[in-house]
Amino acid sequence: MADGQFDQFIRNLTRVMGSVNTRLQRDLTMRERVSRRFTLSEVAGFIGVDTATLLCLSQTDPAFPDGALAGRERSFSPAEILRIRAILSSHGNAGQPCLYWREPGDPLRVVTFGAQKGGTGKSLSAAHFAQYVNLFYGLRVGVIDADPQATASLYFADNALRLFDPQTPTMARFMGIDDPTDLRLTETPAADLNAIWAPTPWSGIRLIPGGPDIQNGDISLYFLSREGRHVYRVLKDAIARWDDAYGPRTSPADLRDASGAFLPDRFDAALTETVDLIVIDQQPSLTLVQLNGLIAADSVVIPQTMKGFDLATLATYVTSISEYLDFVMTFEPDLKVGRGAHVVLPTIVQEQNDRDTGQILDLWRKAPQDILQVWYARSDAIANAAEEYKSIYEYLPPRARRASARSFMENANSVNDALLRRVWPELPGRGFAETFIEDHWS
Repeated sequence: MADGQFDQFIRNLTRVMGSVNTRLQRDLTMRERVSRRFTLSEVAGFIGVDTATLLCLSQTDPAFPDGALAGRERSFSPAEILRIRAILSSHGNAGQPCLYWREPGDPLRVVTFGAQKGGTGKSLSAAHFAQYVNLFYGLRVGVIDADPQATASLYFADNALRLFDPQTPTMARFMGIDDPTDLRLTETPAADLNAIWAPTPWSGIRLIPGGPDIQNGDISLYFLSREGRHVYRVLKDAIARWDDAYGPRTSPADLRDASGAFLPDRFDAALTETVDLIVIDQQPSLTLVQLNGLIAADSVVIPQTMKGFDLATLATYVTSISEYLDFVMTFEPDLKVGRGAHVVLPTIVQEQNDRDTGQILDLWRKAPQDILQVWYARSDAIANAAEEYKSIYEYLPPRARRASARSFMENANSVNDALLRRVWPELPGRGFAETFIEDHWS
């Protein structure tokens, strides 16, 4: 190709890619989103009760979902599991909470997954965490995808959500920075902020998708910084403005009428009145938009592979964050940042490779509070699931792959149990992390 023809190359490639079907598997997945179902014993495991309790409830409460009958066994969707949770919790005789919604006045927690390097499983770790707390605790979760590539969004979107459509608002719209030609920060009204949250097929989980205009947000923040604006806290302020207007109002006890009958409509409304937790998935870089995701967070999780060069990128990442924070504190020394726990999550660990596990041990000895003792192991199961744009909690493997998928789900449960114990210690653990540590550190 002759010099000076780069523009022609780009135009030709744009034309070619416009005619290539890149969406076949993605579209198939979005049509079948959240199609996996769980047996009654699996549902009991999610909720933390015995199967007999659910059997009794199914026979005595007419609101209990019928599920789907396959042979002699019924199965239930994640949405039906959440309803069963609410039915049980609203009875008031479950013996323990089953629905861990925040009460009026409780703070909204924000957990950010960030890393300097791509390919560490960051987006999948964020998606797994959001789905885990929804399945195992009934939490209402807001997922903010801060990546222009919208990787995390692919684990939640269906055909109703038009990803990458210029008309689909992203976090740049939520922050009021989607127009780089506007030199003023748009403080979007709370009602408009609430409308940006898109429903997903996961009952109780809403999404602000990623998209290319997040890059415009960085341009906007740059120009706003030259006007003296505090561009590092725009997302933090937008979340606070939304939460002030759309905080929790409904308790589990409110889900029944005076006669004791369960109120499905009130339950459905409560699922979208607020969120109990926000999970932010960052772009693998440290831009002004990504800095906002860190400043807004109560807790930061850094998914990190254990190779030497990859660890060098971790050193670069934390050093850059430290310099940013020093700079921010010169403007606002009383700013409250990251009041929760923070942790490095080892990912894609080759457990038969002494270098990987030895590196984890070395890091943990030097910083036991900062390095998680539970890790994501390298697994063919997650690669198979990722081919279908599905998390391990949604993936329905063929028979030959069921054992590896079951093993990886146990691994994901251990990781998310350990993360939850760090970022939300008030919630009861499920024992998955302790079992992992006993098996791997004995």
